[in-house]
Amino acid sequence: MDTRLTDELRDEWDALAERVGTVFSFRPGYALNAPRPAGSELAFVHVRRGGRLVALAPMFVTRVGPVKVAKILGTGQGVPTELLSEDDASSRVLWDSIDDHGLIYYADSMIDNRTAIEALGAHPRWRSDSLVRERVPVIDVPPGSTARDVRGHKSLKRLEKYRRQAERSGSPLVVETIRDAEHLELRWADISRLAAASTRHTDRTDYLAEKSPADPSASAKAFLLGEAAAGRLALVGVSVDGRWCAHEICIRTGSRLESWLTHHDPAVAKYQPGHQMVEWLIQTHDELDVTVLDQGVGVNENKKAWSTSGYDVLAVVGVPSRTVGSPILVDLLLRWELSPRVAYARKVAYAVLSRLRPSNN
Repeated sequence: MDTRLTDELRDEWDALAERVGTVFSFRPGYALNAPRPAGSELAFVHVRRGGRLVALAPMFVTRVGPVKVAKILGTGQGVPTELLSEDDASSRVLWDSIDDHGLIYYADSMIDNRTAIEALGAHPRWRSDSLVRERVPVIDVPPGSTARDVRGHKSLKRLEKYRRQAERSGSPLVVETIRDAEHLELRWADISRLAAASTRHTDRTDYLAEKSPADPSASAKAFLLGEAAAGRLALVGVSVDGRWCAHEICIRTGSRLESWLTHHDPAVAKYQPGHQMVEWLIQTHDELDVTVLDQGVGVNENKKAWSTSGYDVLAVVGVPSRTVGSPILVDLLLRWELSPRVAYARKVAYAVLSRLRPSNN
């Protein structure tokens, strides 16, 4: 296990993510720029075969009472996550190593049926459990398909009517796609302004805010610039009368385009900008070279109207079997972050954890 990320390990991480990764959250550009708690420590647990990196768990570690809880970088940010592993054998060795370092494992939105999670469930040195946290709606867009293959004629005509209304009013609705870093820089002031305005006075987090002294490691802009430079950014924006009013930020991984953040000005809600952007993405998916539009964690009416399929993400807890009270601890931690009464759950959890000690056997 390393507590420092070297340039060599970052390059290996990039290469492993390219070989086996399915979501953007597990690339170093996102994981290293995702916020993490003050006082947490980085931990990179990795497995090599013949000198080649074949499995990696990049985590941050916090203490809860006397135990150390390790969470995947990016946990708690509302995005699907995964562990990178080439096969079952490397997954088993990865869990061996995490156990060797005395870590308890927790993740809140792990992709179901991934190799590493299956290996955890079957591993004799671990007690583990999982439950479905949320649903991720998906729009399947095979080559050559259009919005008419997904939505009905009346729905699409209604969106077209709103565009005509905007044009007749002298405030045309214009859709713009940002793909490169230079274009992103030119629009960044508009993008960050809208994100701040649409999350102010709400319970939503402004993930595009500049770095804060409390967490100087987080930088959404640095992440997006890196994805743009790599040719993986697809940011769709809507301007009305020349003013930036809505955007959907998407990142491509292979043939999958994942929606990360969506913001809009309520003043243009009558034009249904969210639906307008989804239609635009479907119509341009061949140009973007994708066949799946992943709408992101959480189901709402907008997503349900377009989705053709979906997948579950899991809350996952693993506790080394040698830890005294491991079955109780698994159940407790699994419900810790999911309880609607989080403050009470944490109080109970701390009381239990303070009485537990890892066994030396």
